[in-house]
Amino acid sequence: MKTLFELKQLIDIITVESYNSHAGYFVTIILLLQKIRGLTRDAASEKAQAVKRLNDHIEMVSCDINKREDVERAFKDSWAIFALTDFSSQISQPGAEIQQGKGMADAAAALQIPYFIFSTLEDATKLSGGKYVAPHFAEKAKVRDYIKEYHPTLKTIYVEPAFYMQNWSNIFKPQKSADGAMIFALPIDEKTTLHMVDIEDTGPIVCKILNDPDKYVGQDICICGEAIQFSDIPKVFTKVTGIPALAKTLTEEEYRSAIQFLPKFVQDELFAMFQWFQEYGYYGKDKDWTTGQKLTALNTFEQWLKKTGWKGQ
Repeated sequence: MKTLFELKQLIDIITVESYNSHAGYFVTIILLLQKIRGLTRDAASEKAQAVKRLNDHIEMVSCDINKREDVERAFKDSWAIFALTDFSSQISQPGAEIQQGKGMADAAAALQIPYFIFSTLEDATKLSGGKYVAPHFAEKAKVRDYIKEYHPTLKTIYVEPAFYMQNWSNIFKPQKSADGAMIFALPIDEKTTLHMVDIEDTGPIVCKILNDPDKYVGQDICICGEAIQFSDIPKVFTKVTGIPALAKTLTEEEYRSAIQFLPKFVQDELFAMFQWFQEYGYYGKDKDWTTGQKLTALNTFEQWLKKTGWKGQ
């Protein structure tokens, strides 16, 4: 059996890829007694094979999480499963994440998997009284509700990753102004608090949970390294990189123009999500977002910048 330290290293490797959902990489991790099995749509792809080559104890398996038989085959003989739904691959199909999550939970329960870790979020639509419709939040929350109601004996731990720091180098990349300053622009007030996570911190959290899983069954573990005002994002960026930066509040029209390459219903959802952040916060008004920090140290935005060397490119 691998030691917990060795397992942590393997979990780190897989979870980094697992959360790159915009690219449709791995959506589920299965922890067996001797190895980690990563599920992907195409185990023969170069990206999947590159991960497999990182360690002899990593196994990559092709799996369509929309097919019950695929999921049960992949889950068989597992000790623990880390599962998340794939929002990006079926973005135009309402309810897809709910069906994926239910299917994985049903399979885990049927196979009597000892431990099931599910990546979820808060139901922004429900908690805002329908004011902010954000399906990729709500659907994950509905899966959590389903598991609690229909599989009460399945030993499930829920993790809730915050807004990815990696988003700044991807979909929400700052733009350079004429004078060379980097402009961090979002459709939120500068005083809005952003709950953020270095998604690579998922590995240490999962490892801590699996070190004593019974202790965390039924709990929500928020994976959040820092709650920081939007106006402070460019200040920290400048402090670390020396590059001038500022925060800019976009109007709805400006924001939609910036993401016009996305379908309108995706624009609607993202705009609603940011309005949810502004009024309720990422986790809602009453959630203790520090639960993950109580398990292990998590990177702040400043630490992430220093670790990655990212300078706005």
